[in-house]
Amino acid sequence: MIYKEGRVLGFFDKIAGSSDNQQENANKKEEFKSIIIDTQNINDEIKNIASANNITPRELTFKVLKVTTAYRTQKGGEYTEITEKDKNLFDDNDFLLNPELKVKQHFKVEVFNKKEIDTDGLVPEITLSGNKTLTKIVVTVKRNLDVKYFTKLESRIIENINMKKARANILVGIRDEKMYVEVKKIVANISINNLLDSDCTFVACQGLEKVPAINSRILFHYKNKIEAKDGQDRVDYARRGFVLAVSKGETIIEYIKAKVGIPGRNCQGRFLSVSEPKSENEIVIAHTENIIKKEDDDKILYLANKNGYVNFDNSIYDIAEQMDIKSVDFRTTGSIETDINSDVKINVKESDIFKDAIGPGMKVETSEIHIEGNVASGAFIKARIVEIKGQTHKTAKIEADEVSISVHRGTIIGKNIEIGRLEGGTVSGDTVNVKNAIGGTINAKNIYVEELTSNASLKASNLIDIQKVTGKNNKLMIDPSSTKEFKERIKDIDGKIKKIGIKLKPYPKNLENKKRLIMNSKSIVEDIKKKIIELRKRNINPPKTLMGKIKEYQKMVNEYNLTLKEYKEEKHSLISLKEDLSGSQGQIFSAKIVNHGIWKEYNEIKFKLISPPIELTYNTKDNEIIREISLKKVDDDNFEINRSSEYSS
Repeated sequence: MIYKEGRVLGFFDKIAGSSDNQQENANKKEEFKSIIIDTQNINDEIKNIASANNITPRELTFKVLKVTTAYRTQKGGEYTEITEKDKNLFDDNDFLLNPELKVKQHFKVEVFNKKEIDTDGLVPEITLSGNKTLTKIVVTVKRNLDVKYFTKLESRIIENINMKKARANILVGIRDEKMYVEVKKIVANISINNLLDSDCTFVACQGLEKVPAINSRILFHYKNKIEAKDGQDRVDYARRGFVLAVSKGETIIEYIKAKVGIPGRNCQGRFLSVSEPKSENEIVIAHTENIIKKEDDDKILYLANKNGYVNFDNSIYDIAEQMDIKSVDFRTTGSIETDINSDVKINVKESDIFKDAIGPGMKVETSEIHIEGNVASGAFIKARIVEIKGQTHKTAKIEADEVSISVHRGTIIGKNIEIGRLEGGTVSGDTVNVKNAIGGTINAKNIYVEELTSNASLKASNLIDIQKVTGKNNKLMIDPSSTKEFKERIKDIDGKIKKIGIKLKPYPKNLENKKRLIMNSKSIVEDIKKKIIELRKRNINPPKTLMGKIKEYQKMVNEYNLTLKEYKEEKHSLISLKEDLSGSQGQIFSAKIVNHGIWKEYNEIKFKLISPPIELTYNTKDNEIIREISLKKVDDDNFEINRSSEYSS
């Protein structure tokens, strides 16, 4: 075979029908041993050699004997071959980032049959991997418990790595200093332990990753706060971000400046170019003193200088706190969702009794809202302060700390609530004031009603105070568990009582078994003690078995005492919890129902105890004068309703 510049120039002649040549071709597979070539593309050469020798490329392998590296720094310039001394030239990043730099390598390799691989010792499996741009090539030497140290192990591992690099067109001998250090560590580890008990991974070549150019762009962060999808990942077209609330110090707008990128070069020697940055979005943001501008080399930030919402008017950005709008509905505004701590105050001006100020299904969440008119079906309002001068639909819901409503038919959850007329709605709060209750349900700590008509349900934990009763079929209850805090406390105590009850259940039987075992062993142990005393008097060391019996007995007694102590402690905890449960409802005896006028018949008064679970009821009579109604404890198991025609102190 004749090779020139790494290319095969001639092969054995093929003569059709020649039995001599057919026999010669049949024997080629066995005759091929090895060949030394000089090439730039090892993979292609192996294919050519395999084809020329009538074998498959998989049957061949090679060994890198010499690597020649040459470069040029100008287009069309001459290539310069580097020596070992000049190799550090490629460690200079500025040198590598010359876009005109071209690098090529020639390999002098020995190609041979895999059967001829040196079998002096076992080399662990080695894999090569890299990142997407091939600026970082990583070697993994696989765990192998059978590998043993031999003198050529280090060079064999290096050869294996360089062979894989050459196959992958990775530069050999360039920017790979750490590889040799790591291989030495691995070989030293094998030398000491005579095995490789874990995978070893290290960098075999480190190029220069490019830094992409940054195009200028503007980000309106405050507009991205609205989540336009619901819980089922469906688009909610009512959520359009009509009011966009921000907090003081929050970034509302960000302008990212254009930045030139940095090119790179990978471990194949390929230059990684970067595009020029685009600066299409450079605009001027005009703003008031309520927005602060901060700038550095990379960006310009526009920060809110107070709580509120972003207002863009006459091409000027501002942070405003108060907004006047005609109405909140699907067509004009959509739902309005800000943070209840945003200090945003919304005034809804629609006052026509035949129109909705808050439209059907609309959601409003803000710090404070004042509504001149009505709240429609399915509407939801959440704020710190809510004022409604119109009426609420029976399916409307309000959550707020402070609530004032003219006519209420829906649901309110709040703290301090004032209602002009309650018409069948539901109210839960701390203190509730109602001028006229026509039906409806109230659950609170303290309830004040100026006029109570008919069919209302009032439940309080501390006080129900009524100026005038004008109707029937009202239900008034004092129930300590009516408040959320009390329910949570009772739930916590009940849970602990149940938990301790379950824990205590096996204790009596367990203690009984331990005690019986101790009593049955007591006489035997006493005999053993006497035997030990007798042996010691005769200067004879008691057998270890006897001493072991004593220790076993002592251990049983200690375990019994410890279990008994735990049992008593758990019982004490149970008693304390039950006392807490009983004490928690103690306020029921200071709670009362007050009527400043006369009673009408068929109004039900009820007091509810939790422990014991008892309800006591009294039905009022027509024109009856009872100023205060409370609960009195007669003894541990008996209670009665106390009625007084006088006010207490």
